[in-house]
Amino acid sequence: MITLGNTETIAFKIHKMEKPFIVMDIIVNSVNISYHDNSYYAFPLVNNIKKEIELITDGEFHLNKSLINTPLSKLHDIFYETETEVYDSSSERDNFLFYDLSTNKSLFYIYQEDECLIFFGKFFDSNNTITSRIKKSEFLATLINLLHTVESYTAPRNI
Repeated sequence: MITLGNTETIAFKIHKMEKPFIVMDIIVNSVNISYHDNSYYAFPLVNNIKKEIELITDGEFHLNKSLINTPLSKLHDIFYETETEVYDSSSERDNFLFYDLSTNKSLFYIYQEDECLIFFGKFFDSNNTITSRIKKSEFLATLINLLHTVESYTAPRNI
């Protein structure tokens, strides 16, 4: 097993890579958010990791001033249910830690405080909010490390 990141913030535990699947747990604040199904199709996984790296690299996720100090459970509902602009600099909002539609059993969003990202999410079948705070640079480094670990596995092999 390979563990990338810190299980107390955000980590990826790769159990095996066996085409066409990568069996991996996603851990947020010591909670396995992929316990329902941790077999990811390799190509969507790699493509969605690349998308998330691009979003994190290029994006600023500072909350709209009207949402500062909103409880995270309510903030999650605002991100999910309304058209409210949640960020100062963008009207876009994305579901993070989403790598394969077949395994997605939760919705996680982020916002930024200084150099840290605050992840907050809920399982579809629960009202409990799971949160984690991680430096943006640390999360980005973990994602890049994850990409390097799984990307070569998805490349076609020469015969």
